[in-house]
Amino acid sequence: MIKTSLLLLPVLLAAALTPAPAAAAPTHIDLVDFPTVQANWDRFHDLRRRLERGFDDVCADTFCEGEFSDIEAFRLRCAVERATGTVSECRWAFAASEVEVDEDTGRIVARQPTWLCRLPIPAGTSIETLFSALAGPNAIFARLPGADASVYDAVGDCLTLHQPPRTP
Repeated sequence: MIKTSLLLLPVLLAAALTPAPAAAAPTHIDLVDFPTVQANWDRFHDLRRRLERGFDDVCADTFCEGEFSDIEAFRLRCAVERATGTVSECRWAFAASEVEVDEDTGRIVARQPTWLCRLPIPAGTSIETLFSALAGPNAIFARLPGADASVYDAVGDCLTLHQPPRTP
């Protein structure tokens, strides 16, 4: 008598040898890699450096004047729709730290909040329009294309409206 498992052997072998369906191509890509890997690397990192410089210049008198005096700008990323080459979204990451001595216990107490700030760029904005709008040394104050705000406005709203809770 032939065992049932032996009868299933051809089916199992066929299933194992059948190639898996190809995964769908991603619909979005990082701006630096559109249309090809690192194609916008230099332009994007130049923009990021100018925005960071602008943030550093205004931080002490604005964002860093409140509860957190040490806020650092980190990654700026923009997603691009692969098929159209239009910007879907840009977000800029920030982190802060406040470290102090608890006078009652002698322990070091630290708070290290993070923010992921959305830049209000309307969907469908071309990469070229984004770069053109933020050209020049004061990119942080330039109005974002299709928006009523600058990067400065968007970051200011993000950092002040989304304050992390105070810990005891």
